[in-house]
Amino acid sequence: MFMSSLIGKRLQGGKYKLEKVLGRGGFGLTFRAHQTYLDQVVVVKTLHESFWSAPNLNDLQRQFQDEARRLALCSHPNVVRVSDFFIEDNLPYMVMDYIPGRSLADIVSTDGRLSETVAVSYVQQIGKALQAVHSKGLLHRDVKPQNIMIHELTGEAVLIDFGIARELTQNPAQTHTSIVSEGYAPIEQYMPKAQRSAATDIYGLSATLYTLLTGETPVAAVLRDRTPLPPLQQLRPDITESVVSAVAYGMQVELKDRPQAVARWIE
Repeated sequence: MFMSSLIGKRLQGGKYKLEKVLGRGGFGLTFRAHQTYLDQVVVVKTLHESFWSAPNLNDLQRQFQDEARRLALCSHPNVVRVSDFFIEDNLPYMVMDYIPGRSLADIVSTDGRLSETVAVSYVQQIGKALQAVHSKGLLHRDVKPQNIMIHELTGEAVLIDFGIARELTQNPAQTHTSIVSEGYAPIEQYMPKAQRSAATDIYGLSATLYTLLTGETPVAAVLRDRTPLPPLQQLRPDITESVVSAVAYGMQVELKDRPQAVARWIE
């Protein structure tokens, strides 16, 4: 269980109270919090402790706010909603909806692999979410089963945890290797200055579909030159040819060999 010195902290004159850490990434720290005025559970995200005394904290705050603003523009039923942003005690905070339910990672690990119909339905919903995100000039950069929640009331798939500060490195040449999600990150995310595009998120979405159908985490992109990815049809002979080819196309190792738009891949 993660602990943080911010647990119990009240923000914005008591409007929010941080209750527990939900996640700790390379750059972000995410809390379950209580919105006291409306008596609601919310999610609050801020910078990871390692950045609190960074010499470029003002730049990080500005970039964090810029990403929050652009994410707030992504109004879509399958994208987690941003409801507030503020800076307090020199730290930026973003407030998002809390999604009750289970992640696809939890569902697969507990209940086993999904049927093709259910898996494809969830992935199509997240594909639409990514189209909305990409239309605002954003990349999610961390599409994986852990970051897709199935809402316990509506049954809809919701994309969460936008590695918000993913590109907020103190040095633009700094490698991103320490914060990639093995199996879901495409090869370009292992390289400090490689091109990124919609095809970056398409790899993660295709790898997610692979996991939903097989119950297996794909071989990491950087290892695939020497450890081939077990073919989907070998693990699930019942899967239709169109889905097999879509996964193979979306998981091409080189960015240029993948579809360059989510709509094209979903087709």
